[in-house]
This record gives sequence, C-alpha cells and structure tokens, in this order.
Amino acid sequence: MEFIMNYGDTSFIGLVNAEKYKSFVDKDWELDKLIYHFTDEMKQGNILVCQMTEEGFAHSWKVDIKIGTDDIEGECFRRALGYIKVTDNRLFMVDYDCLTMAAQYEDELVPDENCSSYKIDIENGIYQVELIQYYNVDTDEHFGNHDRELSLNFVKKPEFQQKINNVFWCTI
Repeated sequence: MEFIMNYGDTSFIGLVNAEKYKSFVDKDWELDKLIYHFTDEMKQGNILVCQMTEEGFAHSWKVDIKIGTDDIEGECFRRALGYIKVTDNRLFMVDYDCLTMAAQYEDELVPDENCSSYKIDIENGIYQVELIQYYNVDTDEHFGNHDRELSLNFVKKPEFQQKINNVFWCTI
C-alpha cells in the first residue's frame, strides 16, 4: 500500500490508533508538554510520532506500507523501531496540524478530515513497526530507495515490548 501525505504540516507525523489515543492535552499547551504527551501515549502503544524535519519544512511524503515483511535492509537516512496496538482493524497516519488541533480542542478528532484518507487496514493485534526515512527534507537528499521517502513495516508480535523515551528523531 502506498499513499502521499499531501495536506497540512508534516514536520511531525504520527501513526495512531484512533480508538485508543487520548488526543486532548490542554487549551494552552506548550510544545514541551505536547512532546511529553506524545511520548506517554507512545509508551502505551496508542501512537508512534516522528519529527520529520529539524527545519520545520512541510513536505508531501511518499509513504510505503508493508505488513508482515521481515526487516527491510538497505541504505536510509534513519530508522526507528516501536510498537503499536491495533484494536479497531485500522490505524491512521496523521500530520502535525491534526495532532495539535486535537491536543488543543476536546471536540477535534484524530484523524481529522484531511488525514482520514491515510487509513491503514490491518488486523487487530500488537505490531512492531519499523519506520524508515529515506529522504532528508532539510538537505533535499535521498538515501537508498528513491521511489519512496518513508516506509512503515508492520510485523505482528505476541507481546508489547515498547522501550521508548521520546518522540522518534526529536531534537526539541
């Protein structure tokens, strides 16, 4: 499965279990509080969040989804490994606009209207997700695979083994 995330601010991208993720933070949240919230929800397996750029560039990301594939080898810009729980036979990719609006307003949904098309149909269970970034938007450099810029590789696992201390690739 492939799609292009072409709406909103993609400086941060999330993979979210919309059924379980608690999105609201505070009407007047600050960035450090939001990053802490993301990390806490990541530890529970409700979301995985990546900082995609240090410069804050919005970019239309070409995303490739693989389910049940072993580790993907090859050159890349960077990679991360995390766990997420699927409870409603679907996950969504969401952008920073979606995450921040839901963090500020209790009545905003994750996913929002723009991100609802980034749905990943996947069987319920626990998944180890390998996130592989091939494109460095800050320097306009491709590494390895030039056909995609971000890959998500899902492998079903018998138990949840999250060992995360921060948003992936976060420099804040």
